[in-house]
Amino acid sequence: MQDAHVLLPDMSSCLSSLPGHVSRVSYFAVFDGHGGARASRFAAENLHLNLAKRFPTGYNENLDRLLKKCLLDTFRQTDEDFLKKASSQKPAWKDGSTATCVLVVDDTVYAASLGDSRVRLYCP
Repeated sequence: MQDAHVLLPDMSSCLSSLPGHVSRVSYFAVFDGHGGARASRFAAENLHLNLAKRFPTGYNENLDRLLKKCLLDTFRQTDEDFLKKASSQKPAWKDGSTATCVLVVDDTVYAASLGDSRVRLYCP
């Protein structure tokens, strides 16, 4: 099995503080490993931590824009971190992974994906 996932219905324990007007943050992610499980495991262990480091704090009227940038930067940083680790191994790791995550901030859902995985929201 090369897949990994993370379910954090309450992500506040990972965050240093919530923005002033935010009362709830949830995070859910699925990683589909390719060529091995190391990339998907690495992403599952690190993506939400990188997100927490960059998560906006304080009161901000541009929270929506900041969260979108935060997700983009988080994906980029996690990818760079894994590539650095993978290339330092002997022999170098050739693993890869798609990534799909959902960040729920109060009543707003943000979805981000990398590779051929996608988020699909079903409302019965």
